[in-house]
Amino acid sequence: MAKTIKKGKIEFWIDGEGMETPVKYIDKNIKDRDAFVSRLISKARQMHMILANFKSQVSGEIANFLEDTAAREGEEWVGGTTLYNFSMDAAIKIAVAKKWTFDEKLQIAKQKIDRVIANRSEGADELIVALVNRAFNVDSKGEVDARQMIGLRQLKVEDPLWQEAMELIADSQKVQSTKTYFYFQEAGEDGKMNTIVLDFAAL
Repeated sequence: MAKTIKKGKIEFWIDGEGMETPVKYIDKNIKDRDAFVSRLISKARQMHMILANFKSQVSGEIANFLEDTAAREGEEWVGGTTLYNFSMDAAIKIAVAKKWTFDEKLQIAKQKIDRVIANRSEGADELIVALVNRAFNVDSKGEVDARQMIGLRQLKVEDPLWQEAMELIADSQKVQSTKTYFYFQEAGEDGKMNTIVLDFAAL
């Protein structure tokens, strides 16, 4: 429902700019639209809570199952996996995604890499220069792409200064956050495993 305020016996609706309009002067179509939007938003909020509760419940159940499985072998559970039913036509896929970040050592590594490129009398390989530029290119949040940086470390460049830079990159890499995703799958008539879509936007 629209934001309201009451002054004496007169009720006002407040618009997006904070302007107050007496309810009796608001067109019926506008009132109907407000009620329609509010009703569906309420339903969406209820569905959000259902999904949130479902996620919390299954997260706990899956974690307990995996922890119990590892504990029977005297270990702690780490990472993702896929759990199948006996008939192999239903599965729960657990995927763990890590978000990486880099500390101030990354900038020092970049300076060493720049020196390697500048010191090559015969000229640096154009591919290496392109890969370096792409790896150190920052996004709109001022962050580098961890995948590009890992790819840079896989290059074989015979230069002590380059190796120092790669070690600095490795030391600077830190796990900023870890997120676990659950995918529920079942086999279709063709035998292909299909994910049960729980994302409203993807339906």
